Amino acid sequence: MIISVKNKQLRYAIICFISALIISVFVKIKFIFPTIIDNSIHSFMAGIQTGLNDILMTVFSFLGSPILDVIYVLILAAILLLANLRIPAIWAVTTIILGNIFNTIIRLSVDRSRPVGHLLSDQGSSFPSSHVFGIFSVIFILSLLVIPNIESPRKQFLISWVITVIGVITLMSRIYFNAHYLSDTIAAVLFAYAWIIFAGKLYPVLAKLLTSLSFFSHDEV
Repeated sequence: MIISVKNKQLRYAIICFISALIISVFVKIKFIFPTIIDNSIHSFMAGIQTGLNDILMTVFSFLGSPILDVIYVLILAAILLLANLRIPAIWAVTTIILGNIFNTIIRLSVDRSRPVGHLLSDQGSSFPSSHVFGIFSVIFILSLLVIPNIESPRKQFLISWVITVIGVITLMSRIYFNAHYLSDTIAAVLFAYAWIIFAGKLYPVLAKLLTSLSFFSHDEV
């Protein structure tokens, strides 16, 4: 299988999902934790705002926008199609689209207001962050689908490091612009990891279903 989920990854995904659900409940009932930490980080970010930081954070906030996240996966899918890997391409696109729907359901359920001072362009519920969920979903898709199939350990490390830095700075940018609290972003990362690993676990089911059709019967899975 091109996509393979290890038992350790599945255990981590379950822990991440449960942890994110606990944070969701705490946020919904406005429990004192994580409110105290959220407010502390919010105040800290307000104190480091400069013109240069504004430019840097604007760039990464844009690069992590939900629409671009889908475009990234569509580009990946196009590359996979050119390599005659149609089933992984379908899995990647389906996973990111259904993931965004899943994230939206959580957002509507928790219905948390945005922090004071957020940009007018940031509308809707705050928890969990759509930007962070989307960019980390892309990161985890790459980590599950692309990086393990790269032969060079050095290239694996370099790509992992670069995409992780992009994800972390995107996360910081959402707090920087008062679009989200820290807990919004942490929960988004946890939900994203759980979602991608669970989807990866279901990949063999998708592969078996599609290869049962004559159109995909000779595809590599």
